[in-house]
Amino acid sequence: MEIVTIDGIPVYQALVDSADTGMLRISLVDDPAVQSGFMAFSKQEKAKVVQMYSVQDEDKRMVLGVVMRADFPILRKTPEGDKYYLIFSADTIRTMAEKYLAENRQNMVNLMHEKGTEQEGVQMVQFFIKDTAAGVDPEGFDGIADGSLFASFHVLNDEVWDAIKNGTYKGFSLEGVFDLTPERDKAAVVDIVDALDGLFSRILNNNETYKKMKKKGILARLAAMLVEKGNVSTDKGILAWDGDEDLKAGDAVFIEDENGNRNAAADGEYTTGDGKVIVVVSGRVAEIRDPKAEVAPAEEPAAEDMVETDKGKLSWDNEDEDLKEGDAVYVTDAEGSRVAAPDGEYTTEDGKVITVKDGRVASIMDPKAEVSEEGAAVVPSAFERIAQAFQETYDEKMHLLIKAIEEMGFSYPWLVEAGEEFCIAEIYTGEEKVWYRFNIKEWNEEGFPVLENGVKVVPAFVTPEEKEAVEANFRALEAENADLKNQVEALKATPAAEAAHETFEGSAQTGKTGNKGLDRLARVLAAK
Repeated sequence: MEIVTIDGIPVYQALVDSADTGMLRISLVDDPAVQSGFMAFSKQEKAKVVQMYSVQDEDKRMVLGVVMRADFPILRKTPEGDKYYLIFSADTIRTMAEKYLAENRQNMVNLMHEKGTEQEGVQMVQFFIKDTAAGVDPEGFDGIADGSLFASFHVLNDEVWDAIKNGTYKGFSLEGVFDLTPERDKAAVVDIVDALDGLFSRILNNNETYKKMKKKGILARLAAMLVEKGNVSTDKGILAWDGDEDLKAGDAVFIEDENGNRNAAADGEYTTGDGKVIVVVSGRVAEIRDPKAEVAPAEEPAAEDMVETDKGKLSWDNEDEDLKEGDAVYVTDAEGSRVAAPDGEYTTEDGKVITVKDGRVASIMDPKAEVSEEGAAVVPSAFERIAQAFQETYDEKMHLLIKAIEEMGFSYPWLVEAGEEFCIAEIYTGEEKVWYRFNIKEWNEEGFPVLENGVKVVPAFVTPEEKEAVEANFRALEAENADLKNQVEALKATPAAEAAHETFEGSAQTGKTGNKGLDRLARVLAAK
C-alpha cells in the first residue's frame, strides 16, 4: 500500500519505540511548529485562531501552552529541502510524556531551539494530557484535540518573562528524536483533516500551492488530494493524473480550477516547461512527443506476444518466446490500461484452452494434441492427473517442504526427491553429508506440509536397518556359495565309478558307505 500524501507531500507518523527516541527538552519559540502556516492570522482581529498559549497569571508569572497536538499534520522540511507532514498520535504523545518525566527533563527549557540557550528560572508546575471525558479540559483551548500534551511553567527569569509579555515568544515547541513510519491509512488522514475543518484550510492557504485557492470547497479538495497523484505545469495550466507513476499514453488527465475541482482535460496539445508536448484526446494522453521526457508513452505489446481468445486479447512479456505455463498474462481494461488477466479459461481461435490462475498461466490444453492415432480422445490416468497437479505447484511445494524441514531444526536442507507422501533431504552437518527421509503426514488447511520426524537413510534411500539386513543376507549367501564350491571340488576328486564288489565289501565292513542308496541296498542283502 502506498504512503498517504497531502497534495503530493508524504505523511509520516512519529514513534517512540526505542531507547534513543523521545522528547529532549521544551523550547520557547516565536512560531510554534504545531501552528505552522497560520501564525500570520494572529495579527488579524477577525481571523479565528486556535489558542496555543496563554498567560495564566501575570502576578504569579504562570504560562500555559500546548507542547504537542494530537492528530495534527505538522509541515516539516528535511535539510535537503524535501517537505513532509508529521503526525503525533495520542498514544505516541503519552509514551513520550511518560518517558520525559522518567528522565527528569521537566525543567529543560531553551530558546528558539538554539544550543547553549538553556534557561534557569523556568520551572514546570503542570504537565498533562487533555482528556475532555475525564474533565481535563483547559479553558480557551477548545480547538485542541484530546490526547494533546500541555505544560504550565512558573517563569522566575525576568528576561524570559518580559519576552513572553511583549510577544517575542508565542508558544512552546518540543525538541526530540523520533522514529518515522510512513502513514498508509488514508481514511485516518481524511478524518483528521475533516476534524480540523476550516483550520487546516488556513494552513494550506499559507502554502504557495494554495495561495490562489478559494476557501469554498476546501474540504472536497482535501479529500481529492489525499489520493496519490502526479501533476505537471503546462502552457494551459496544471495537468494532473491519478497515481504516483510517471505519466504515460492512455492515462486519464485533468485540469484543476481555482476551487480545486477537477475536470477532464480538453483535447489539444499541452507543452511543459521543458518543451515536452503532451497530446490529449478524449481526456486521455494520446502521445508524448519528446522521447527524453520523464513521462514516456506506454508501449503497445508486440503482435508476437499477443493471442486472440474468446475473452479478448491475452498478452505476455516474453515476446520472443511462445506462451508457456508460469508466464504472467495480461488483458486491456475499459480504460486502456494493461492489467493482470482475471482467473478463468481463455479459448484461442485454434481451440487451445489457456487456464489462468492468479494472473499466470496454470495450463495450456490443446484438444488436437490430445487425440490418439485411432482418433479416440486420450484420457489421462488417475496417476497422471495427480502427477500433473503436483507438477503445476512443484516449485511452491519444494519451498514449503524446505521451510518445514528447517523448522524441525535442520540447517540448509537440499531437497533431492519429493512426492505427495514423502521427501528426501540432504543435510550437511559440517563434517559429512547425511540423508533424511521425512514422511508427509498431511498438507494442512493453510497449505503447509506436516512432517514426521526425519529418519536417516543411505543414498539408496533405505534405512540403515534395512541395509544391514540386506548385507547380512548377502554374507550368508556368499558363505553358502563357498561351501558349495568346496563340495564340487571334492566330487571332482572322486572316481566316476567303483567296482560293485568293492563297494559292497566296504559296506559290509563299515556298515555305511556314505551313499544312502548303497547303504540301503546293503541292508536289504544282509537281511536275505
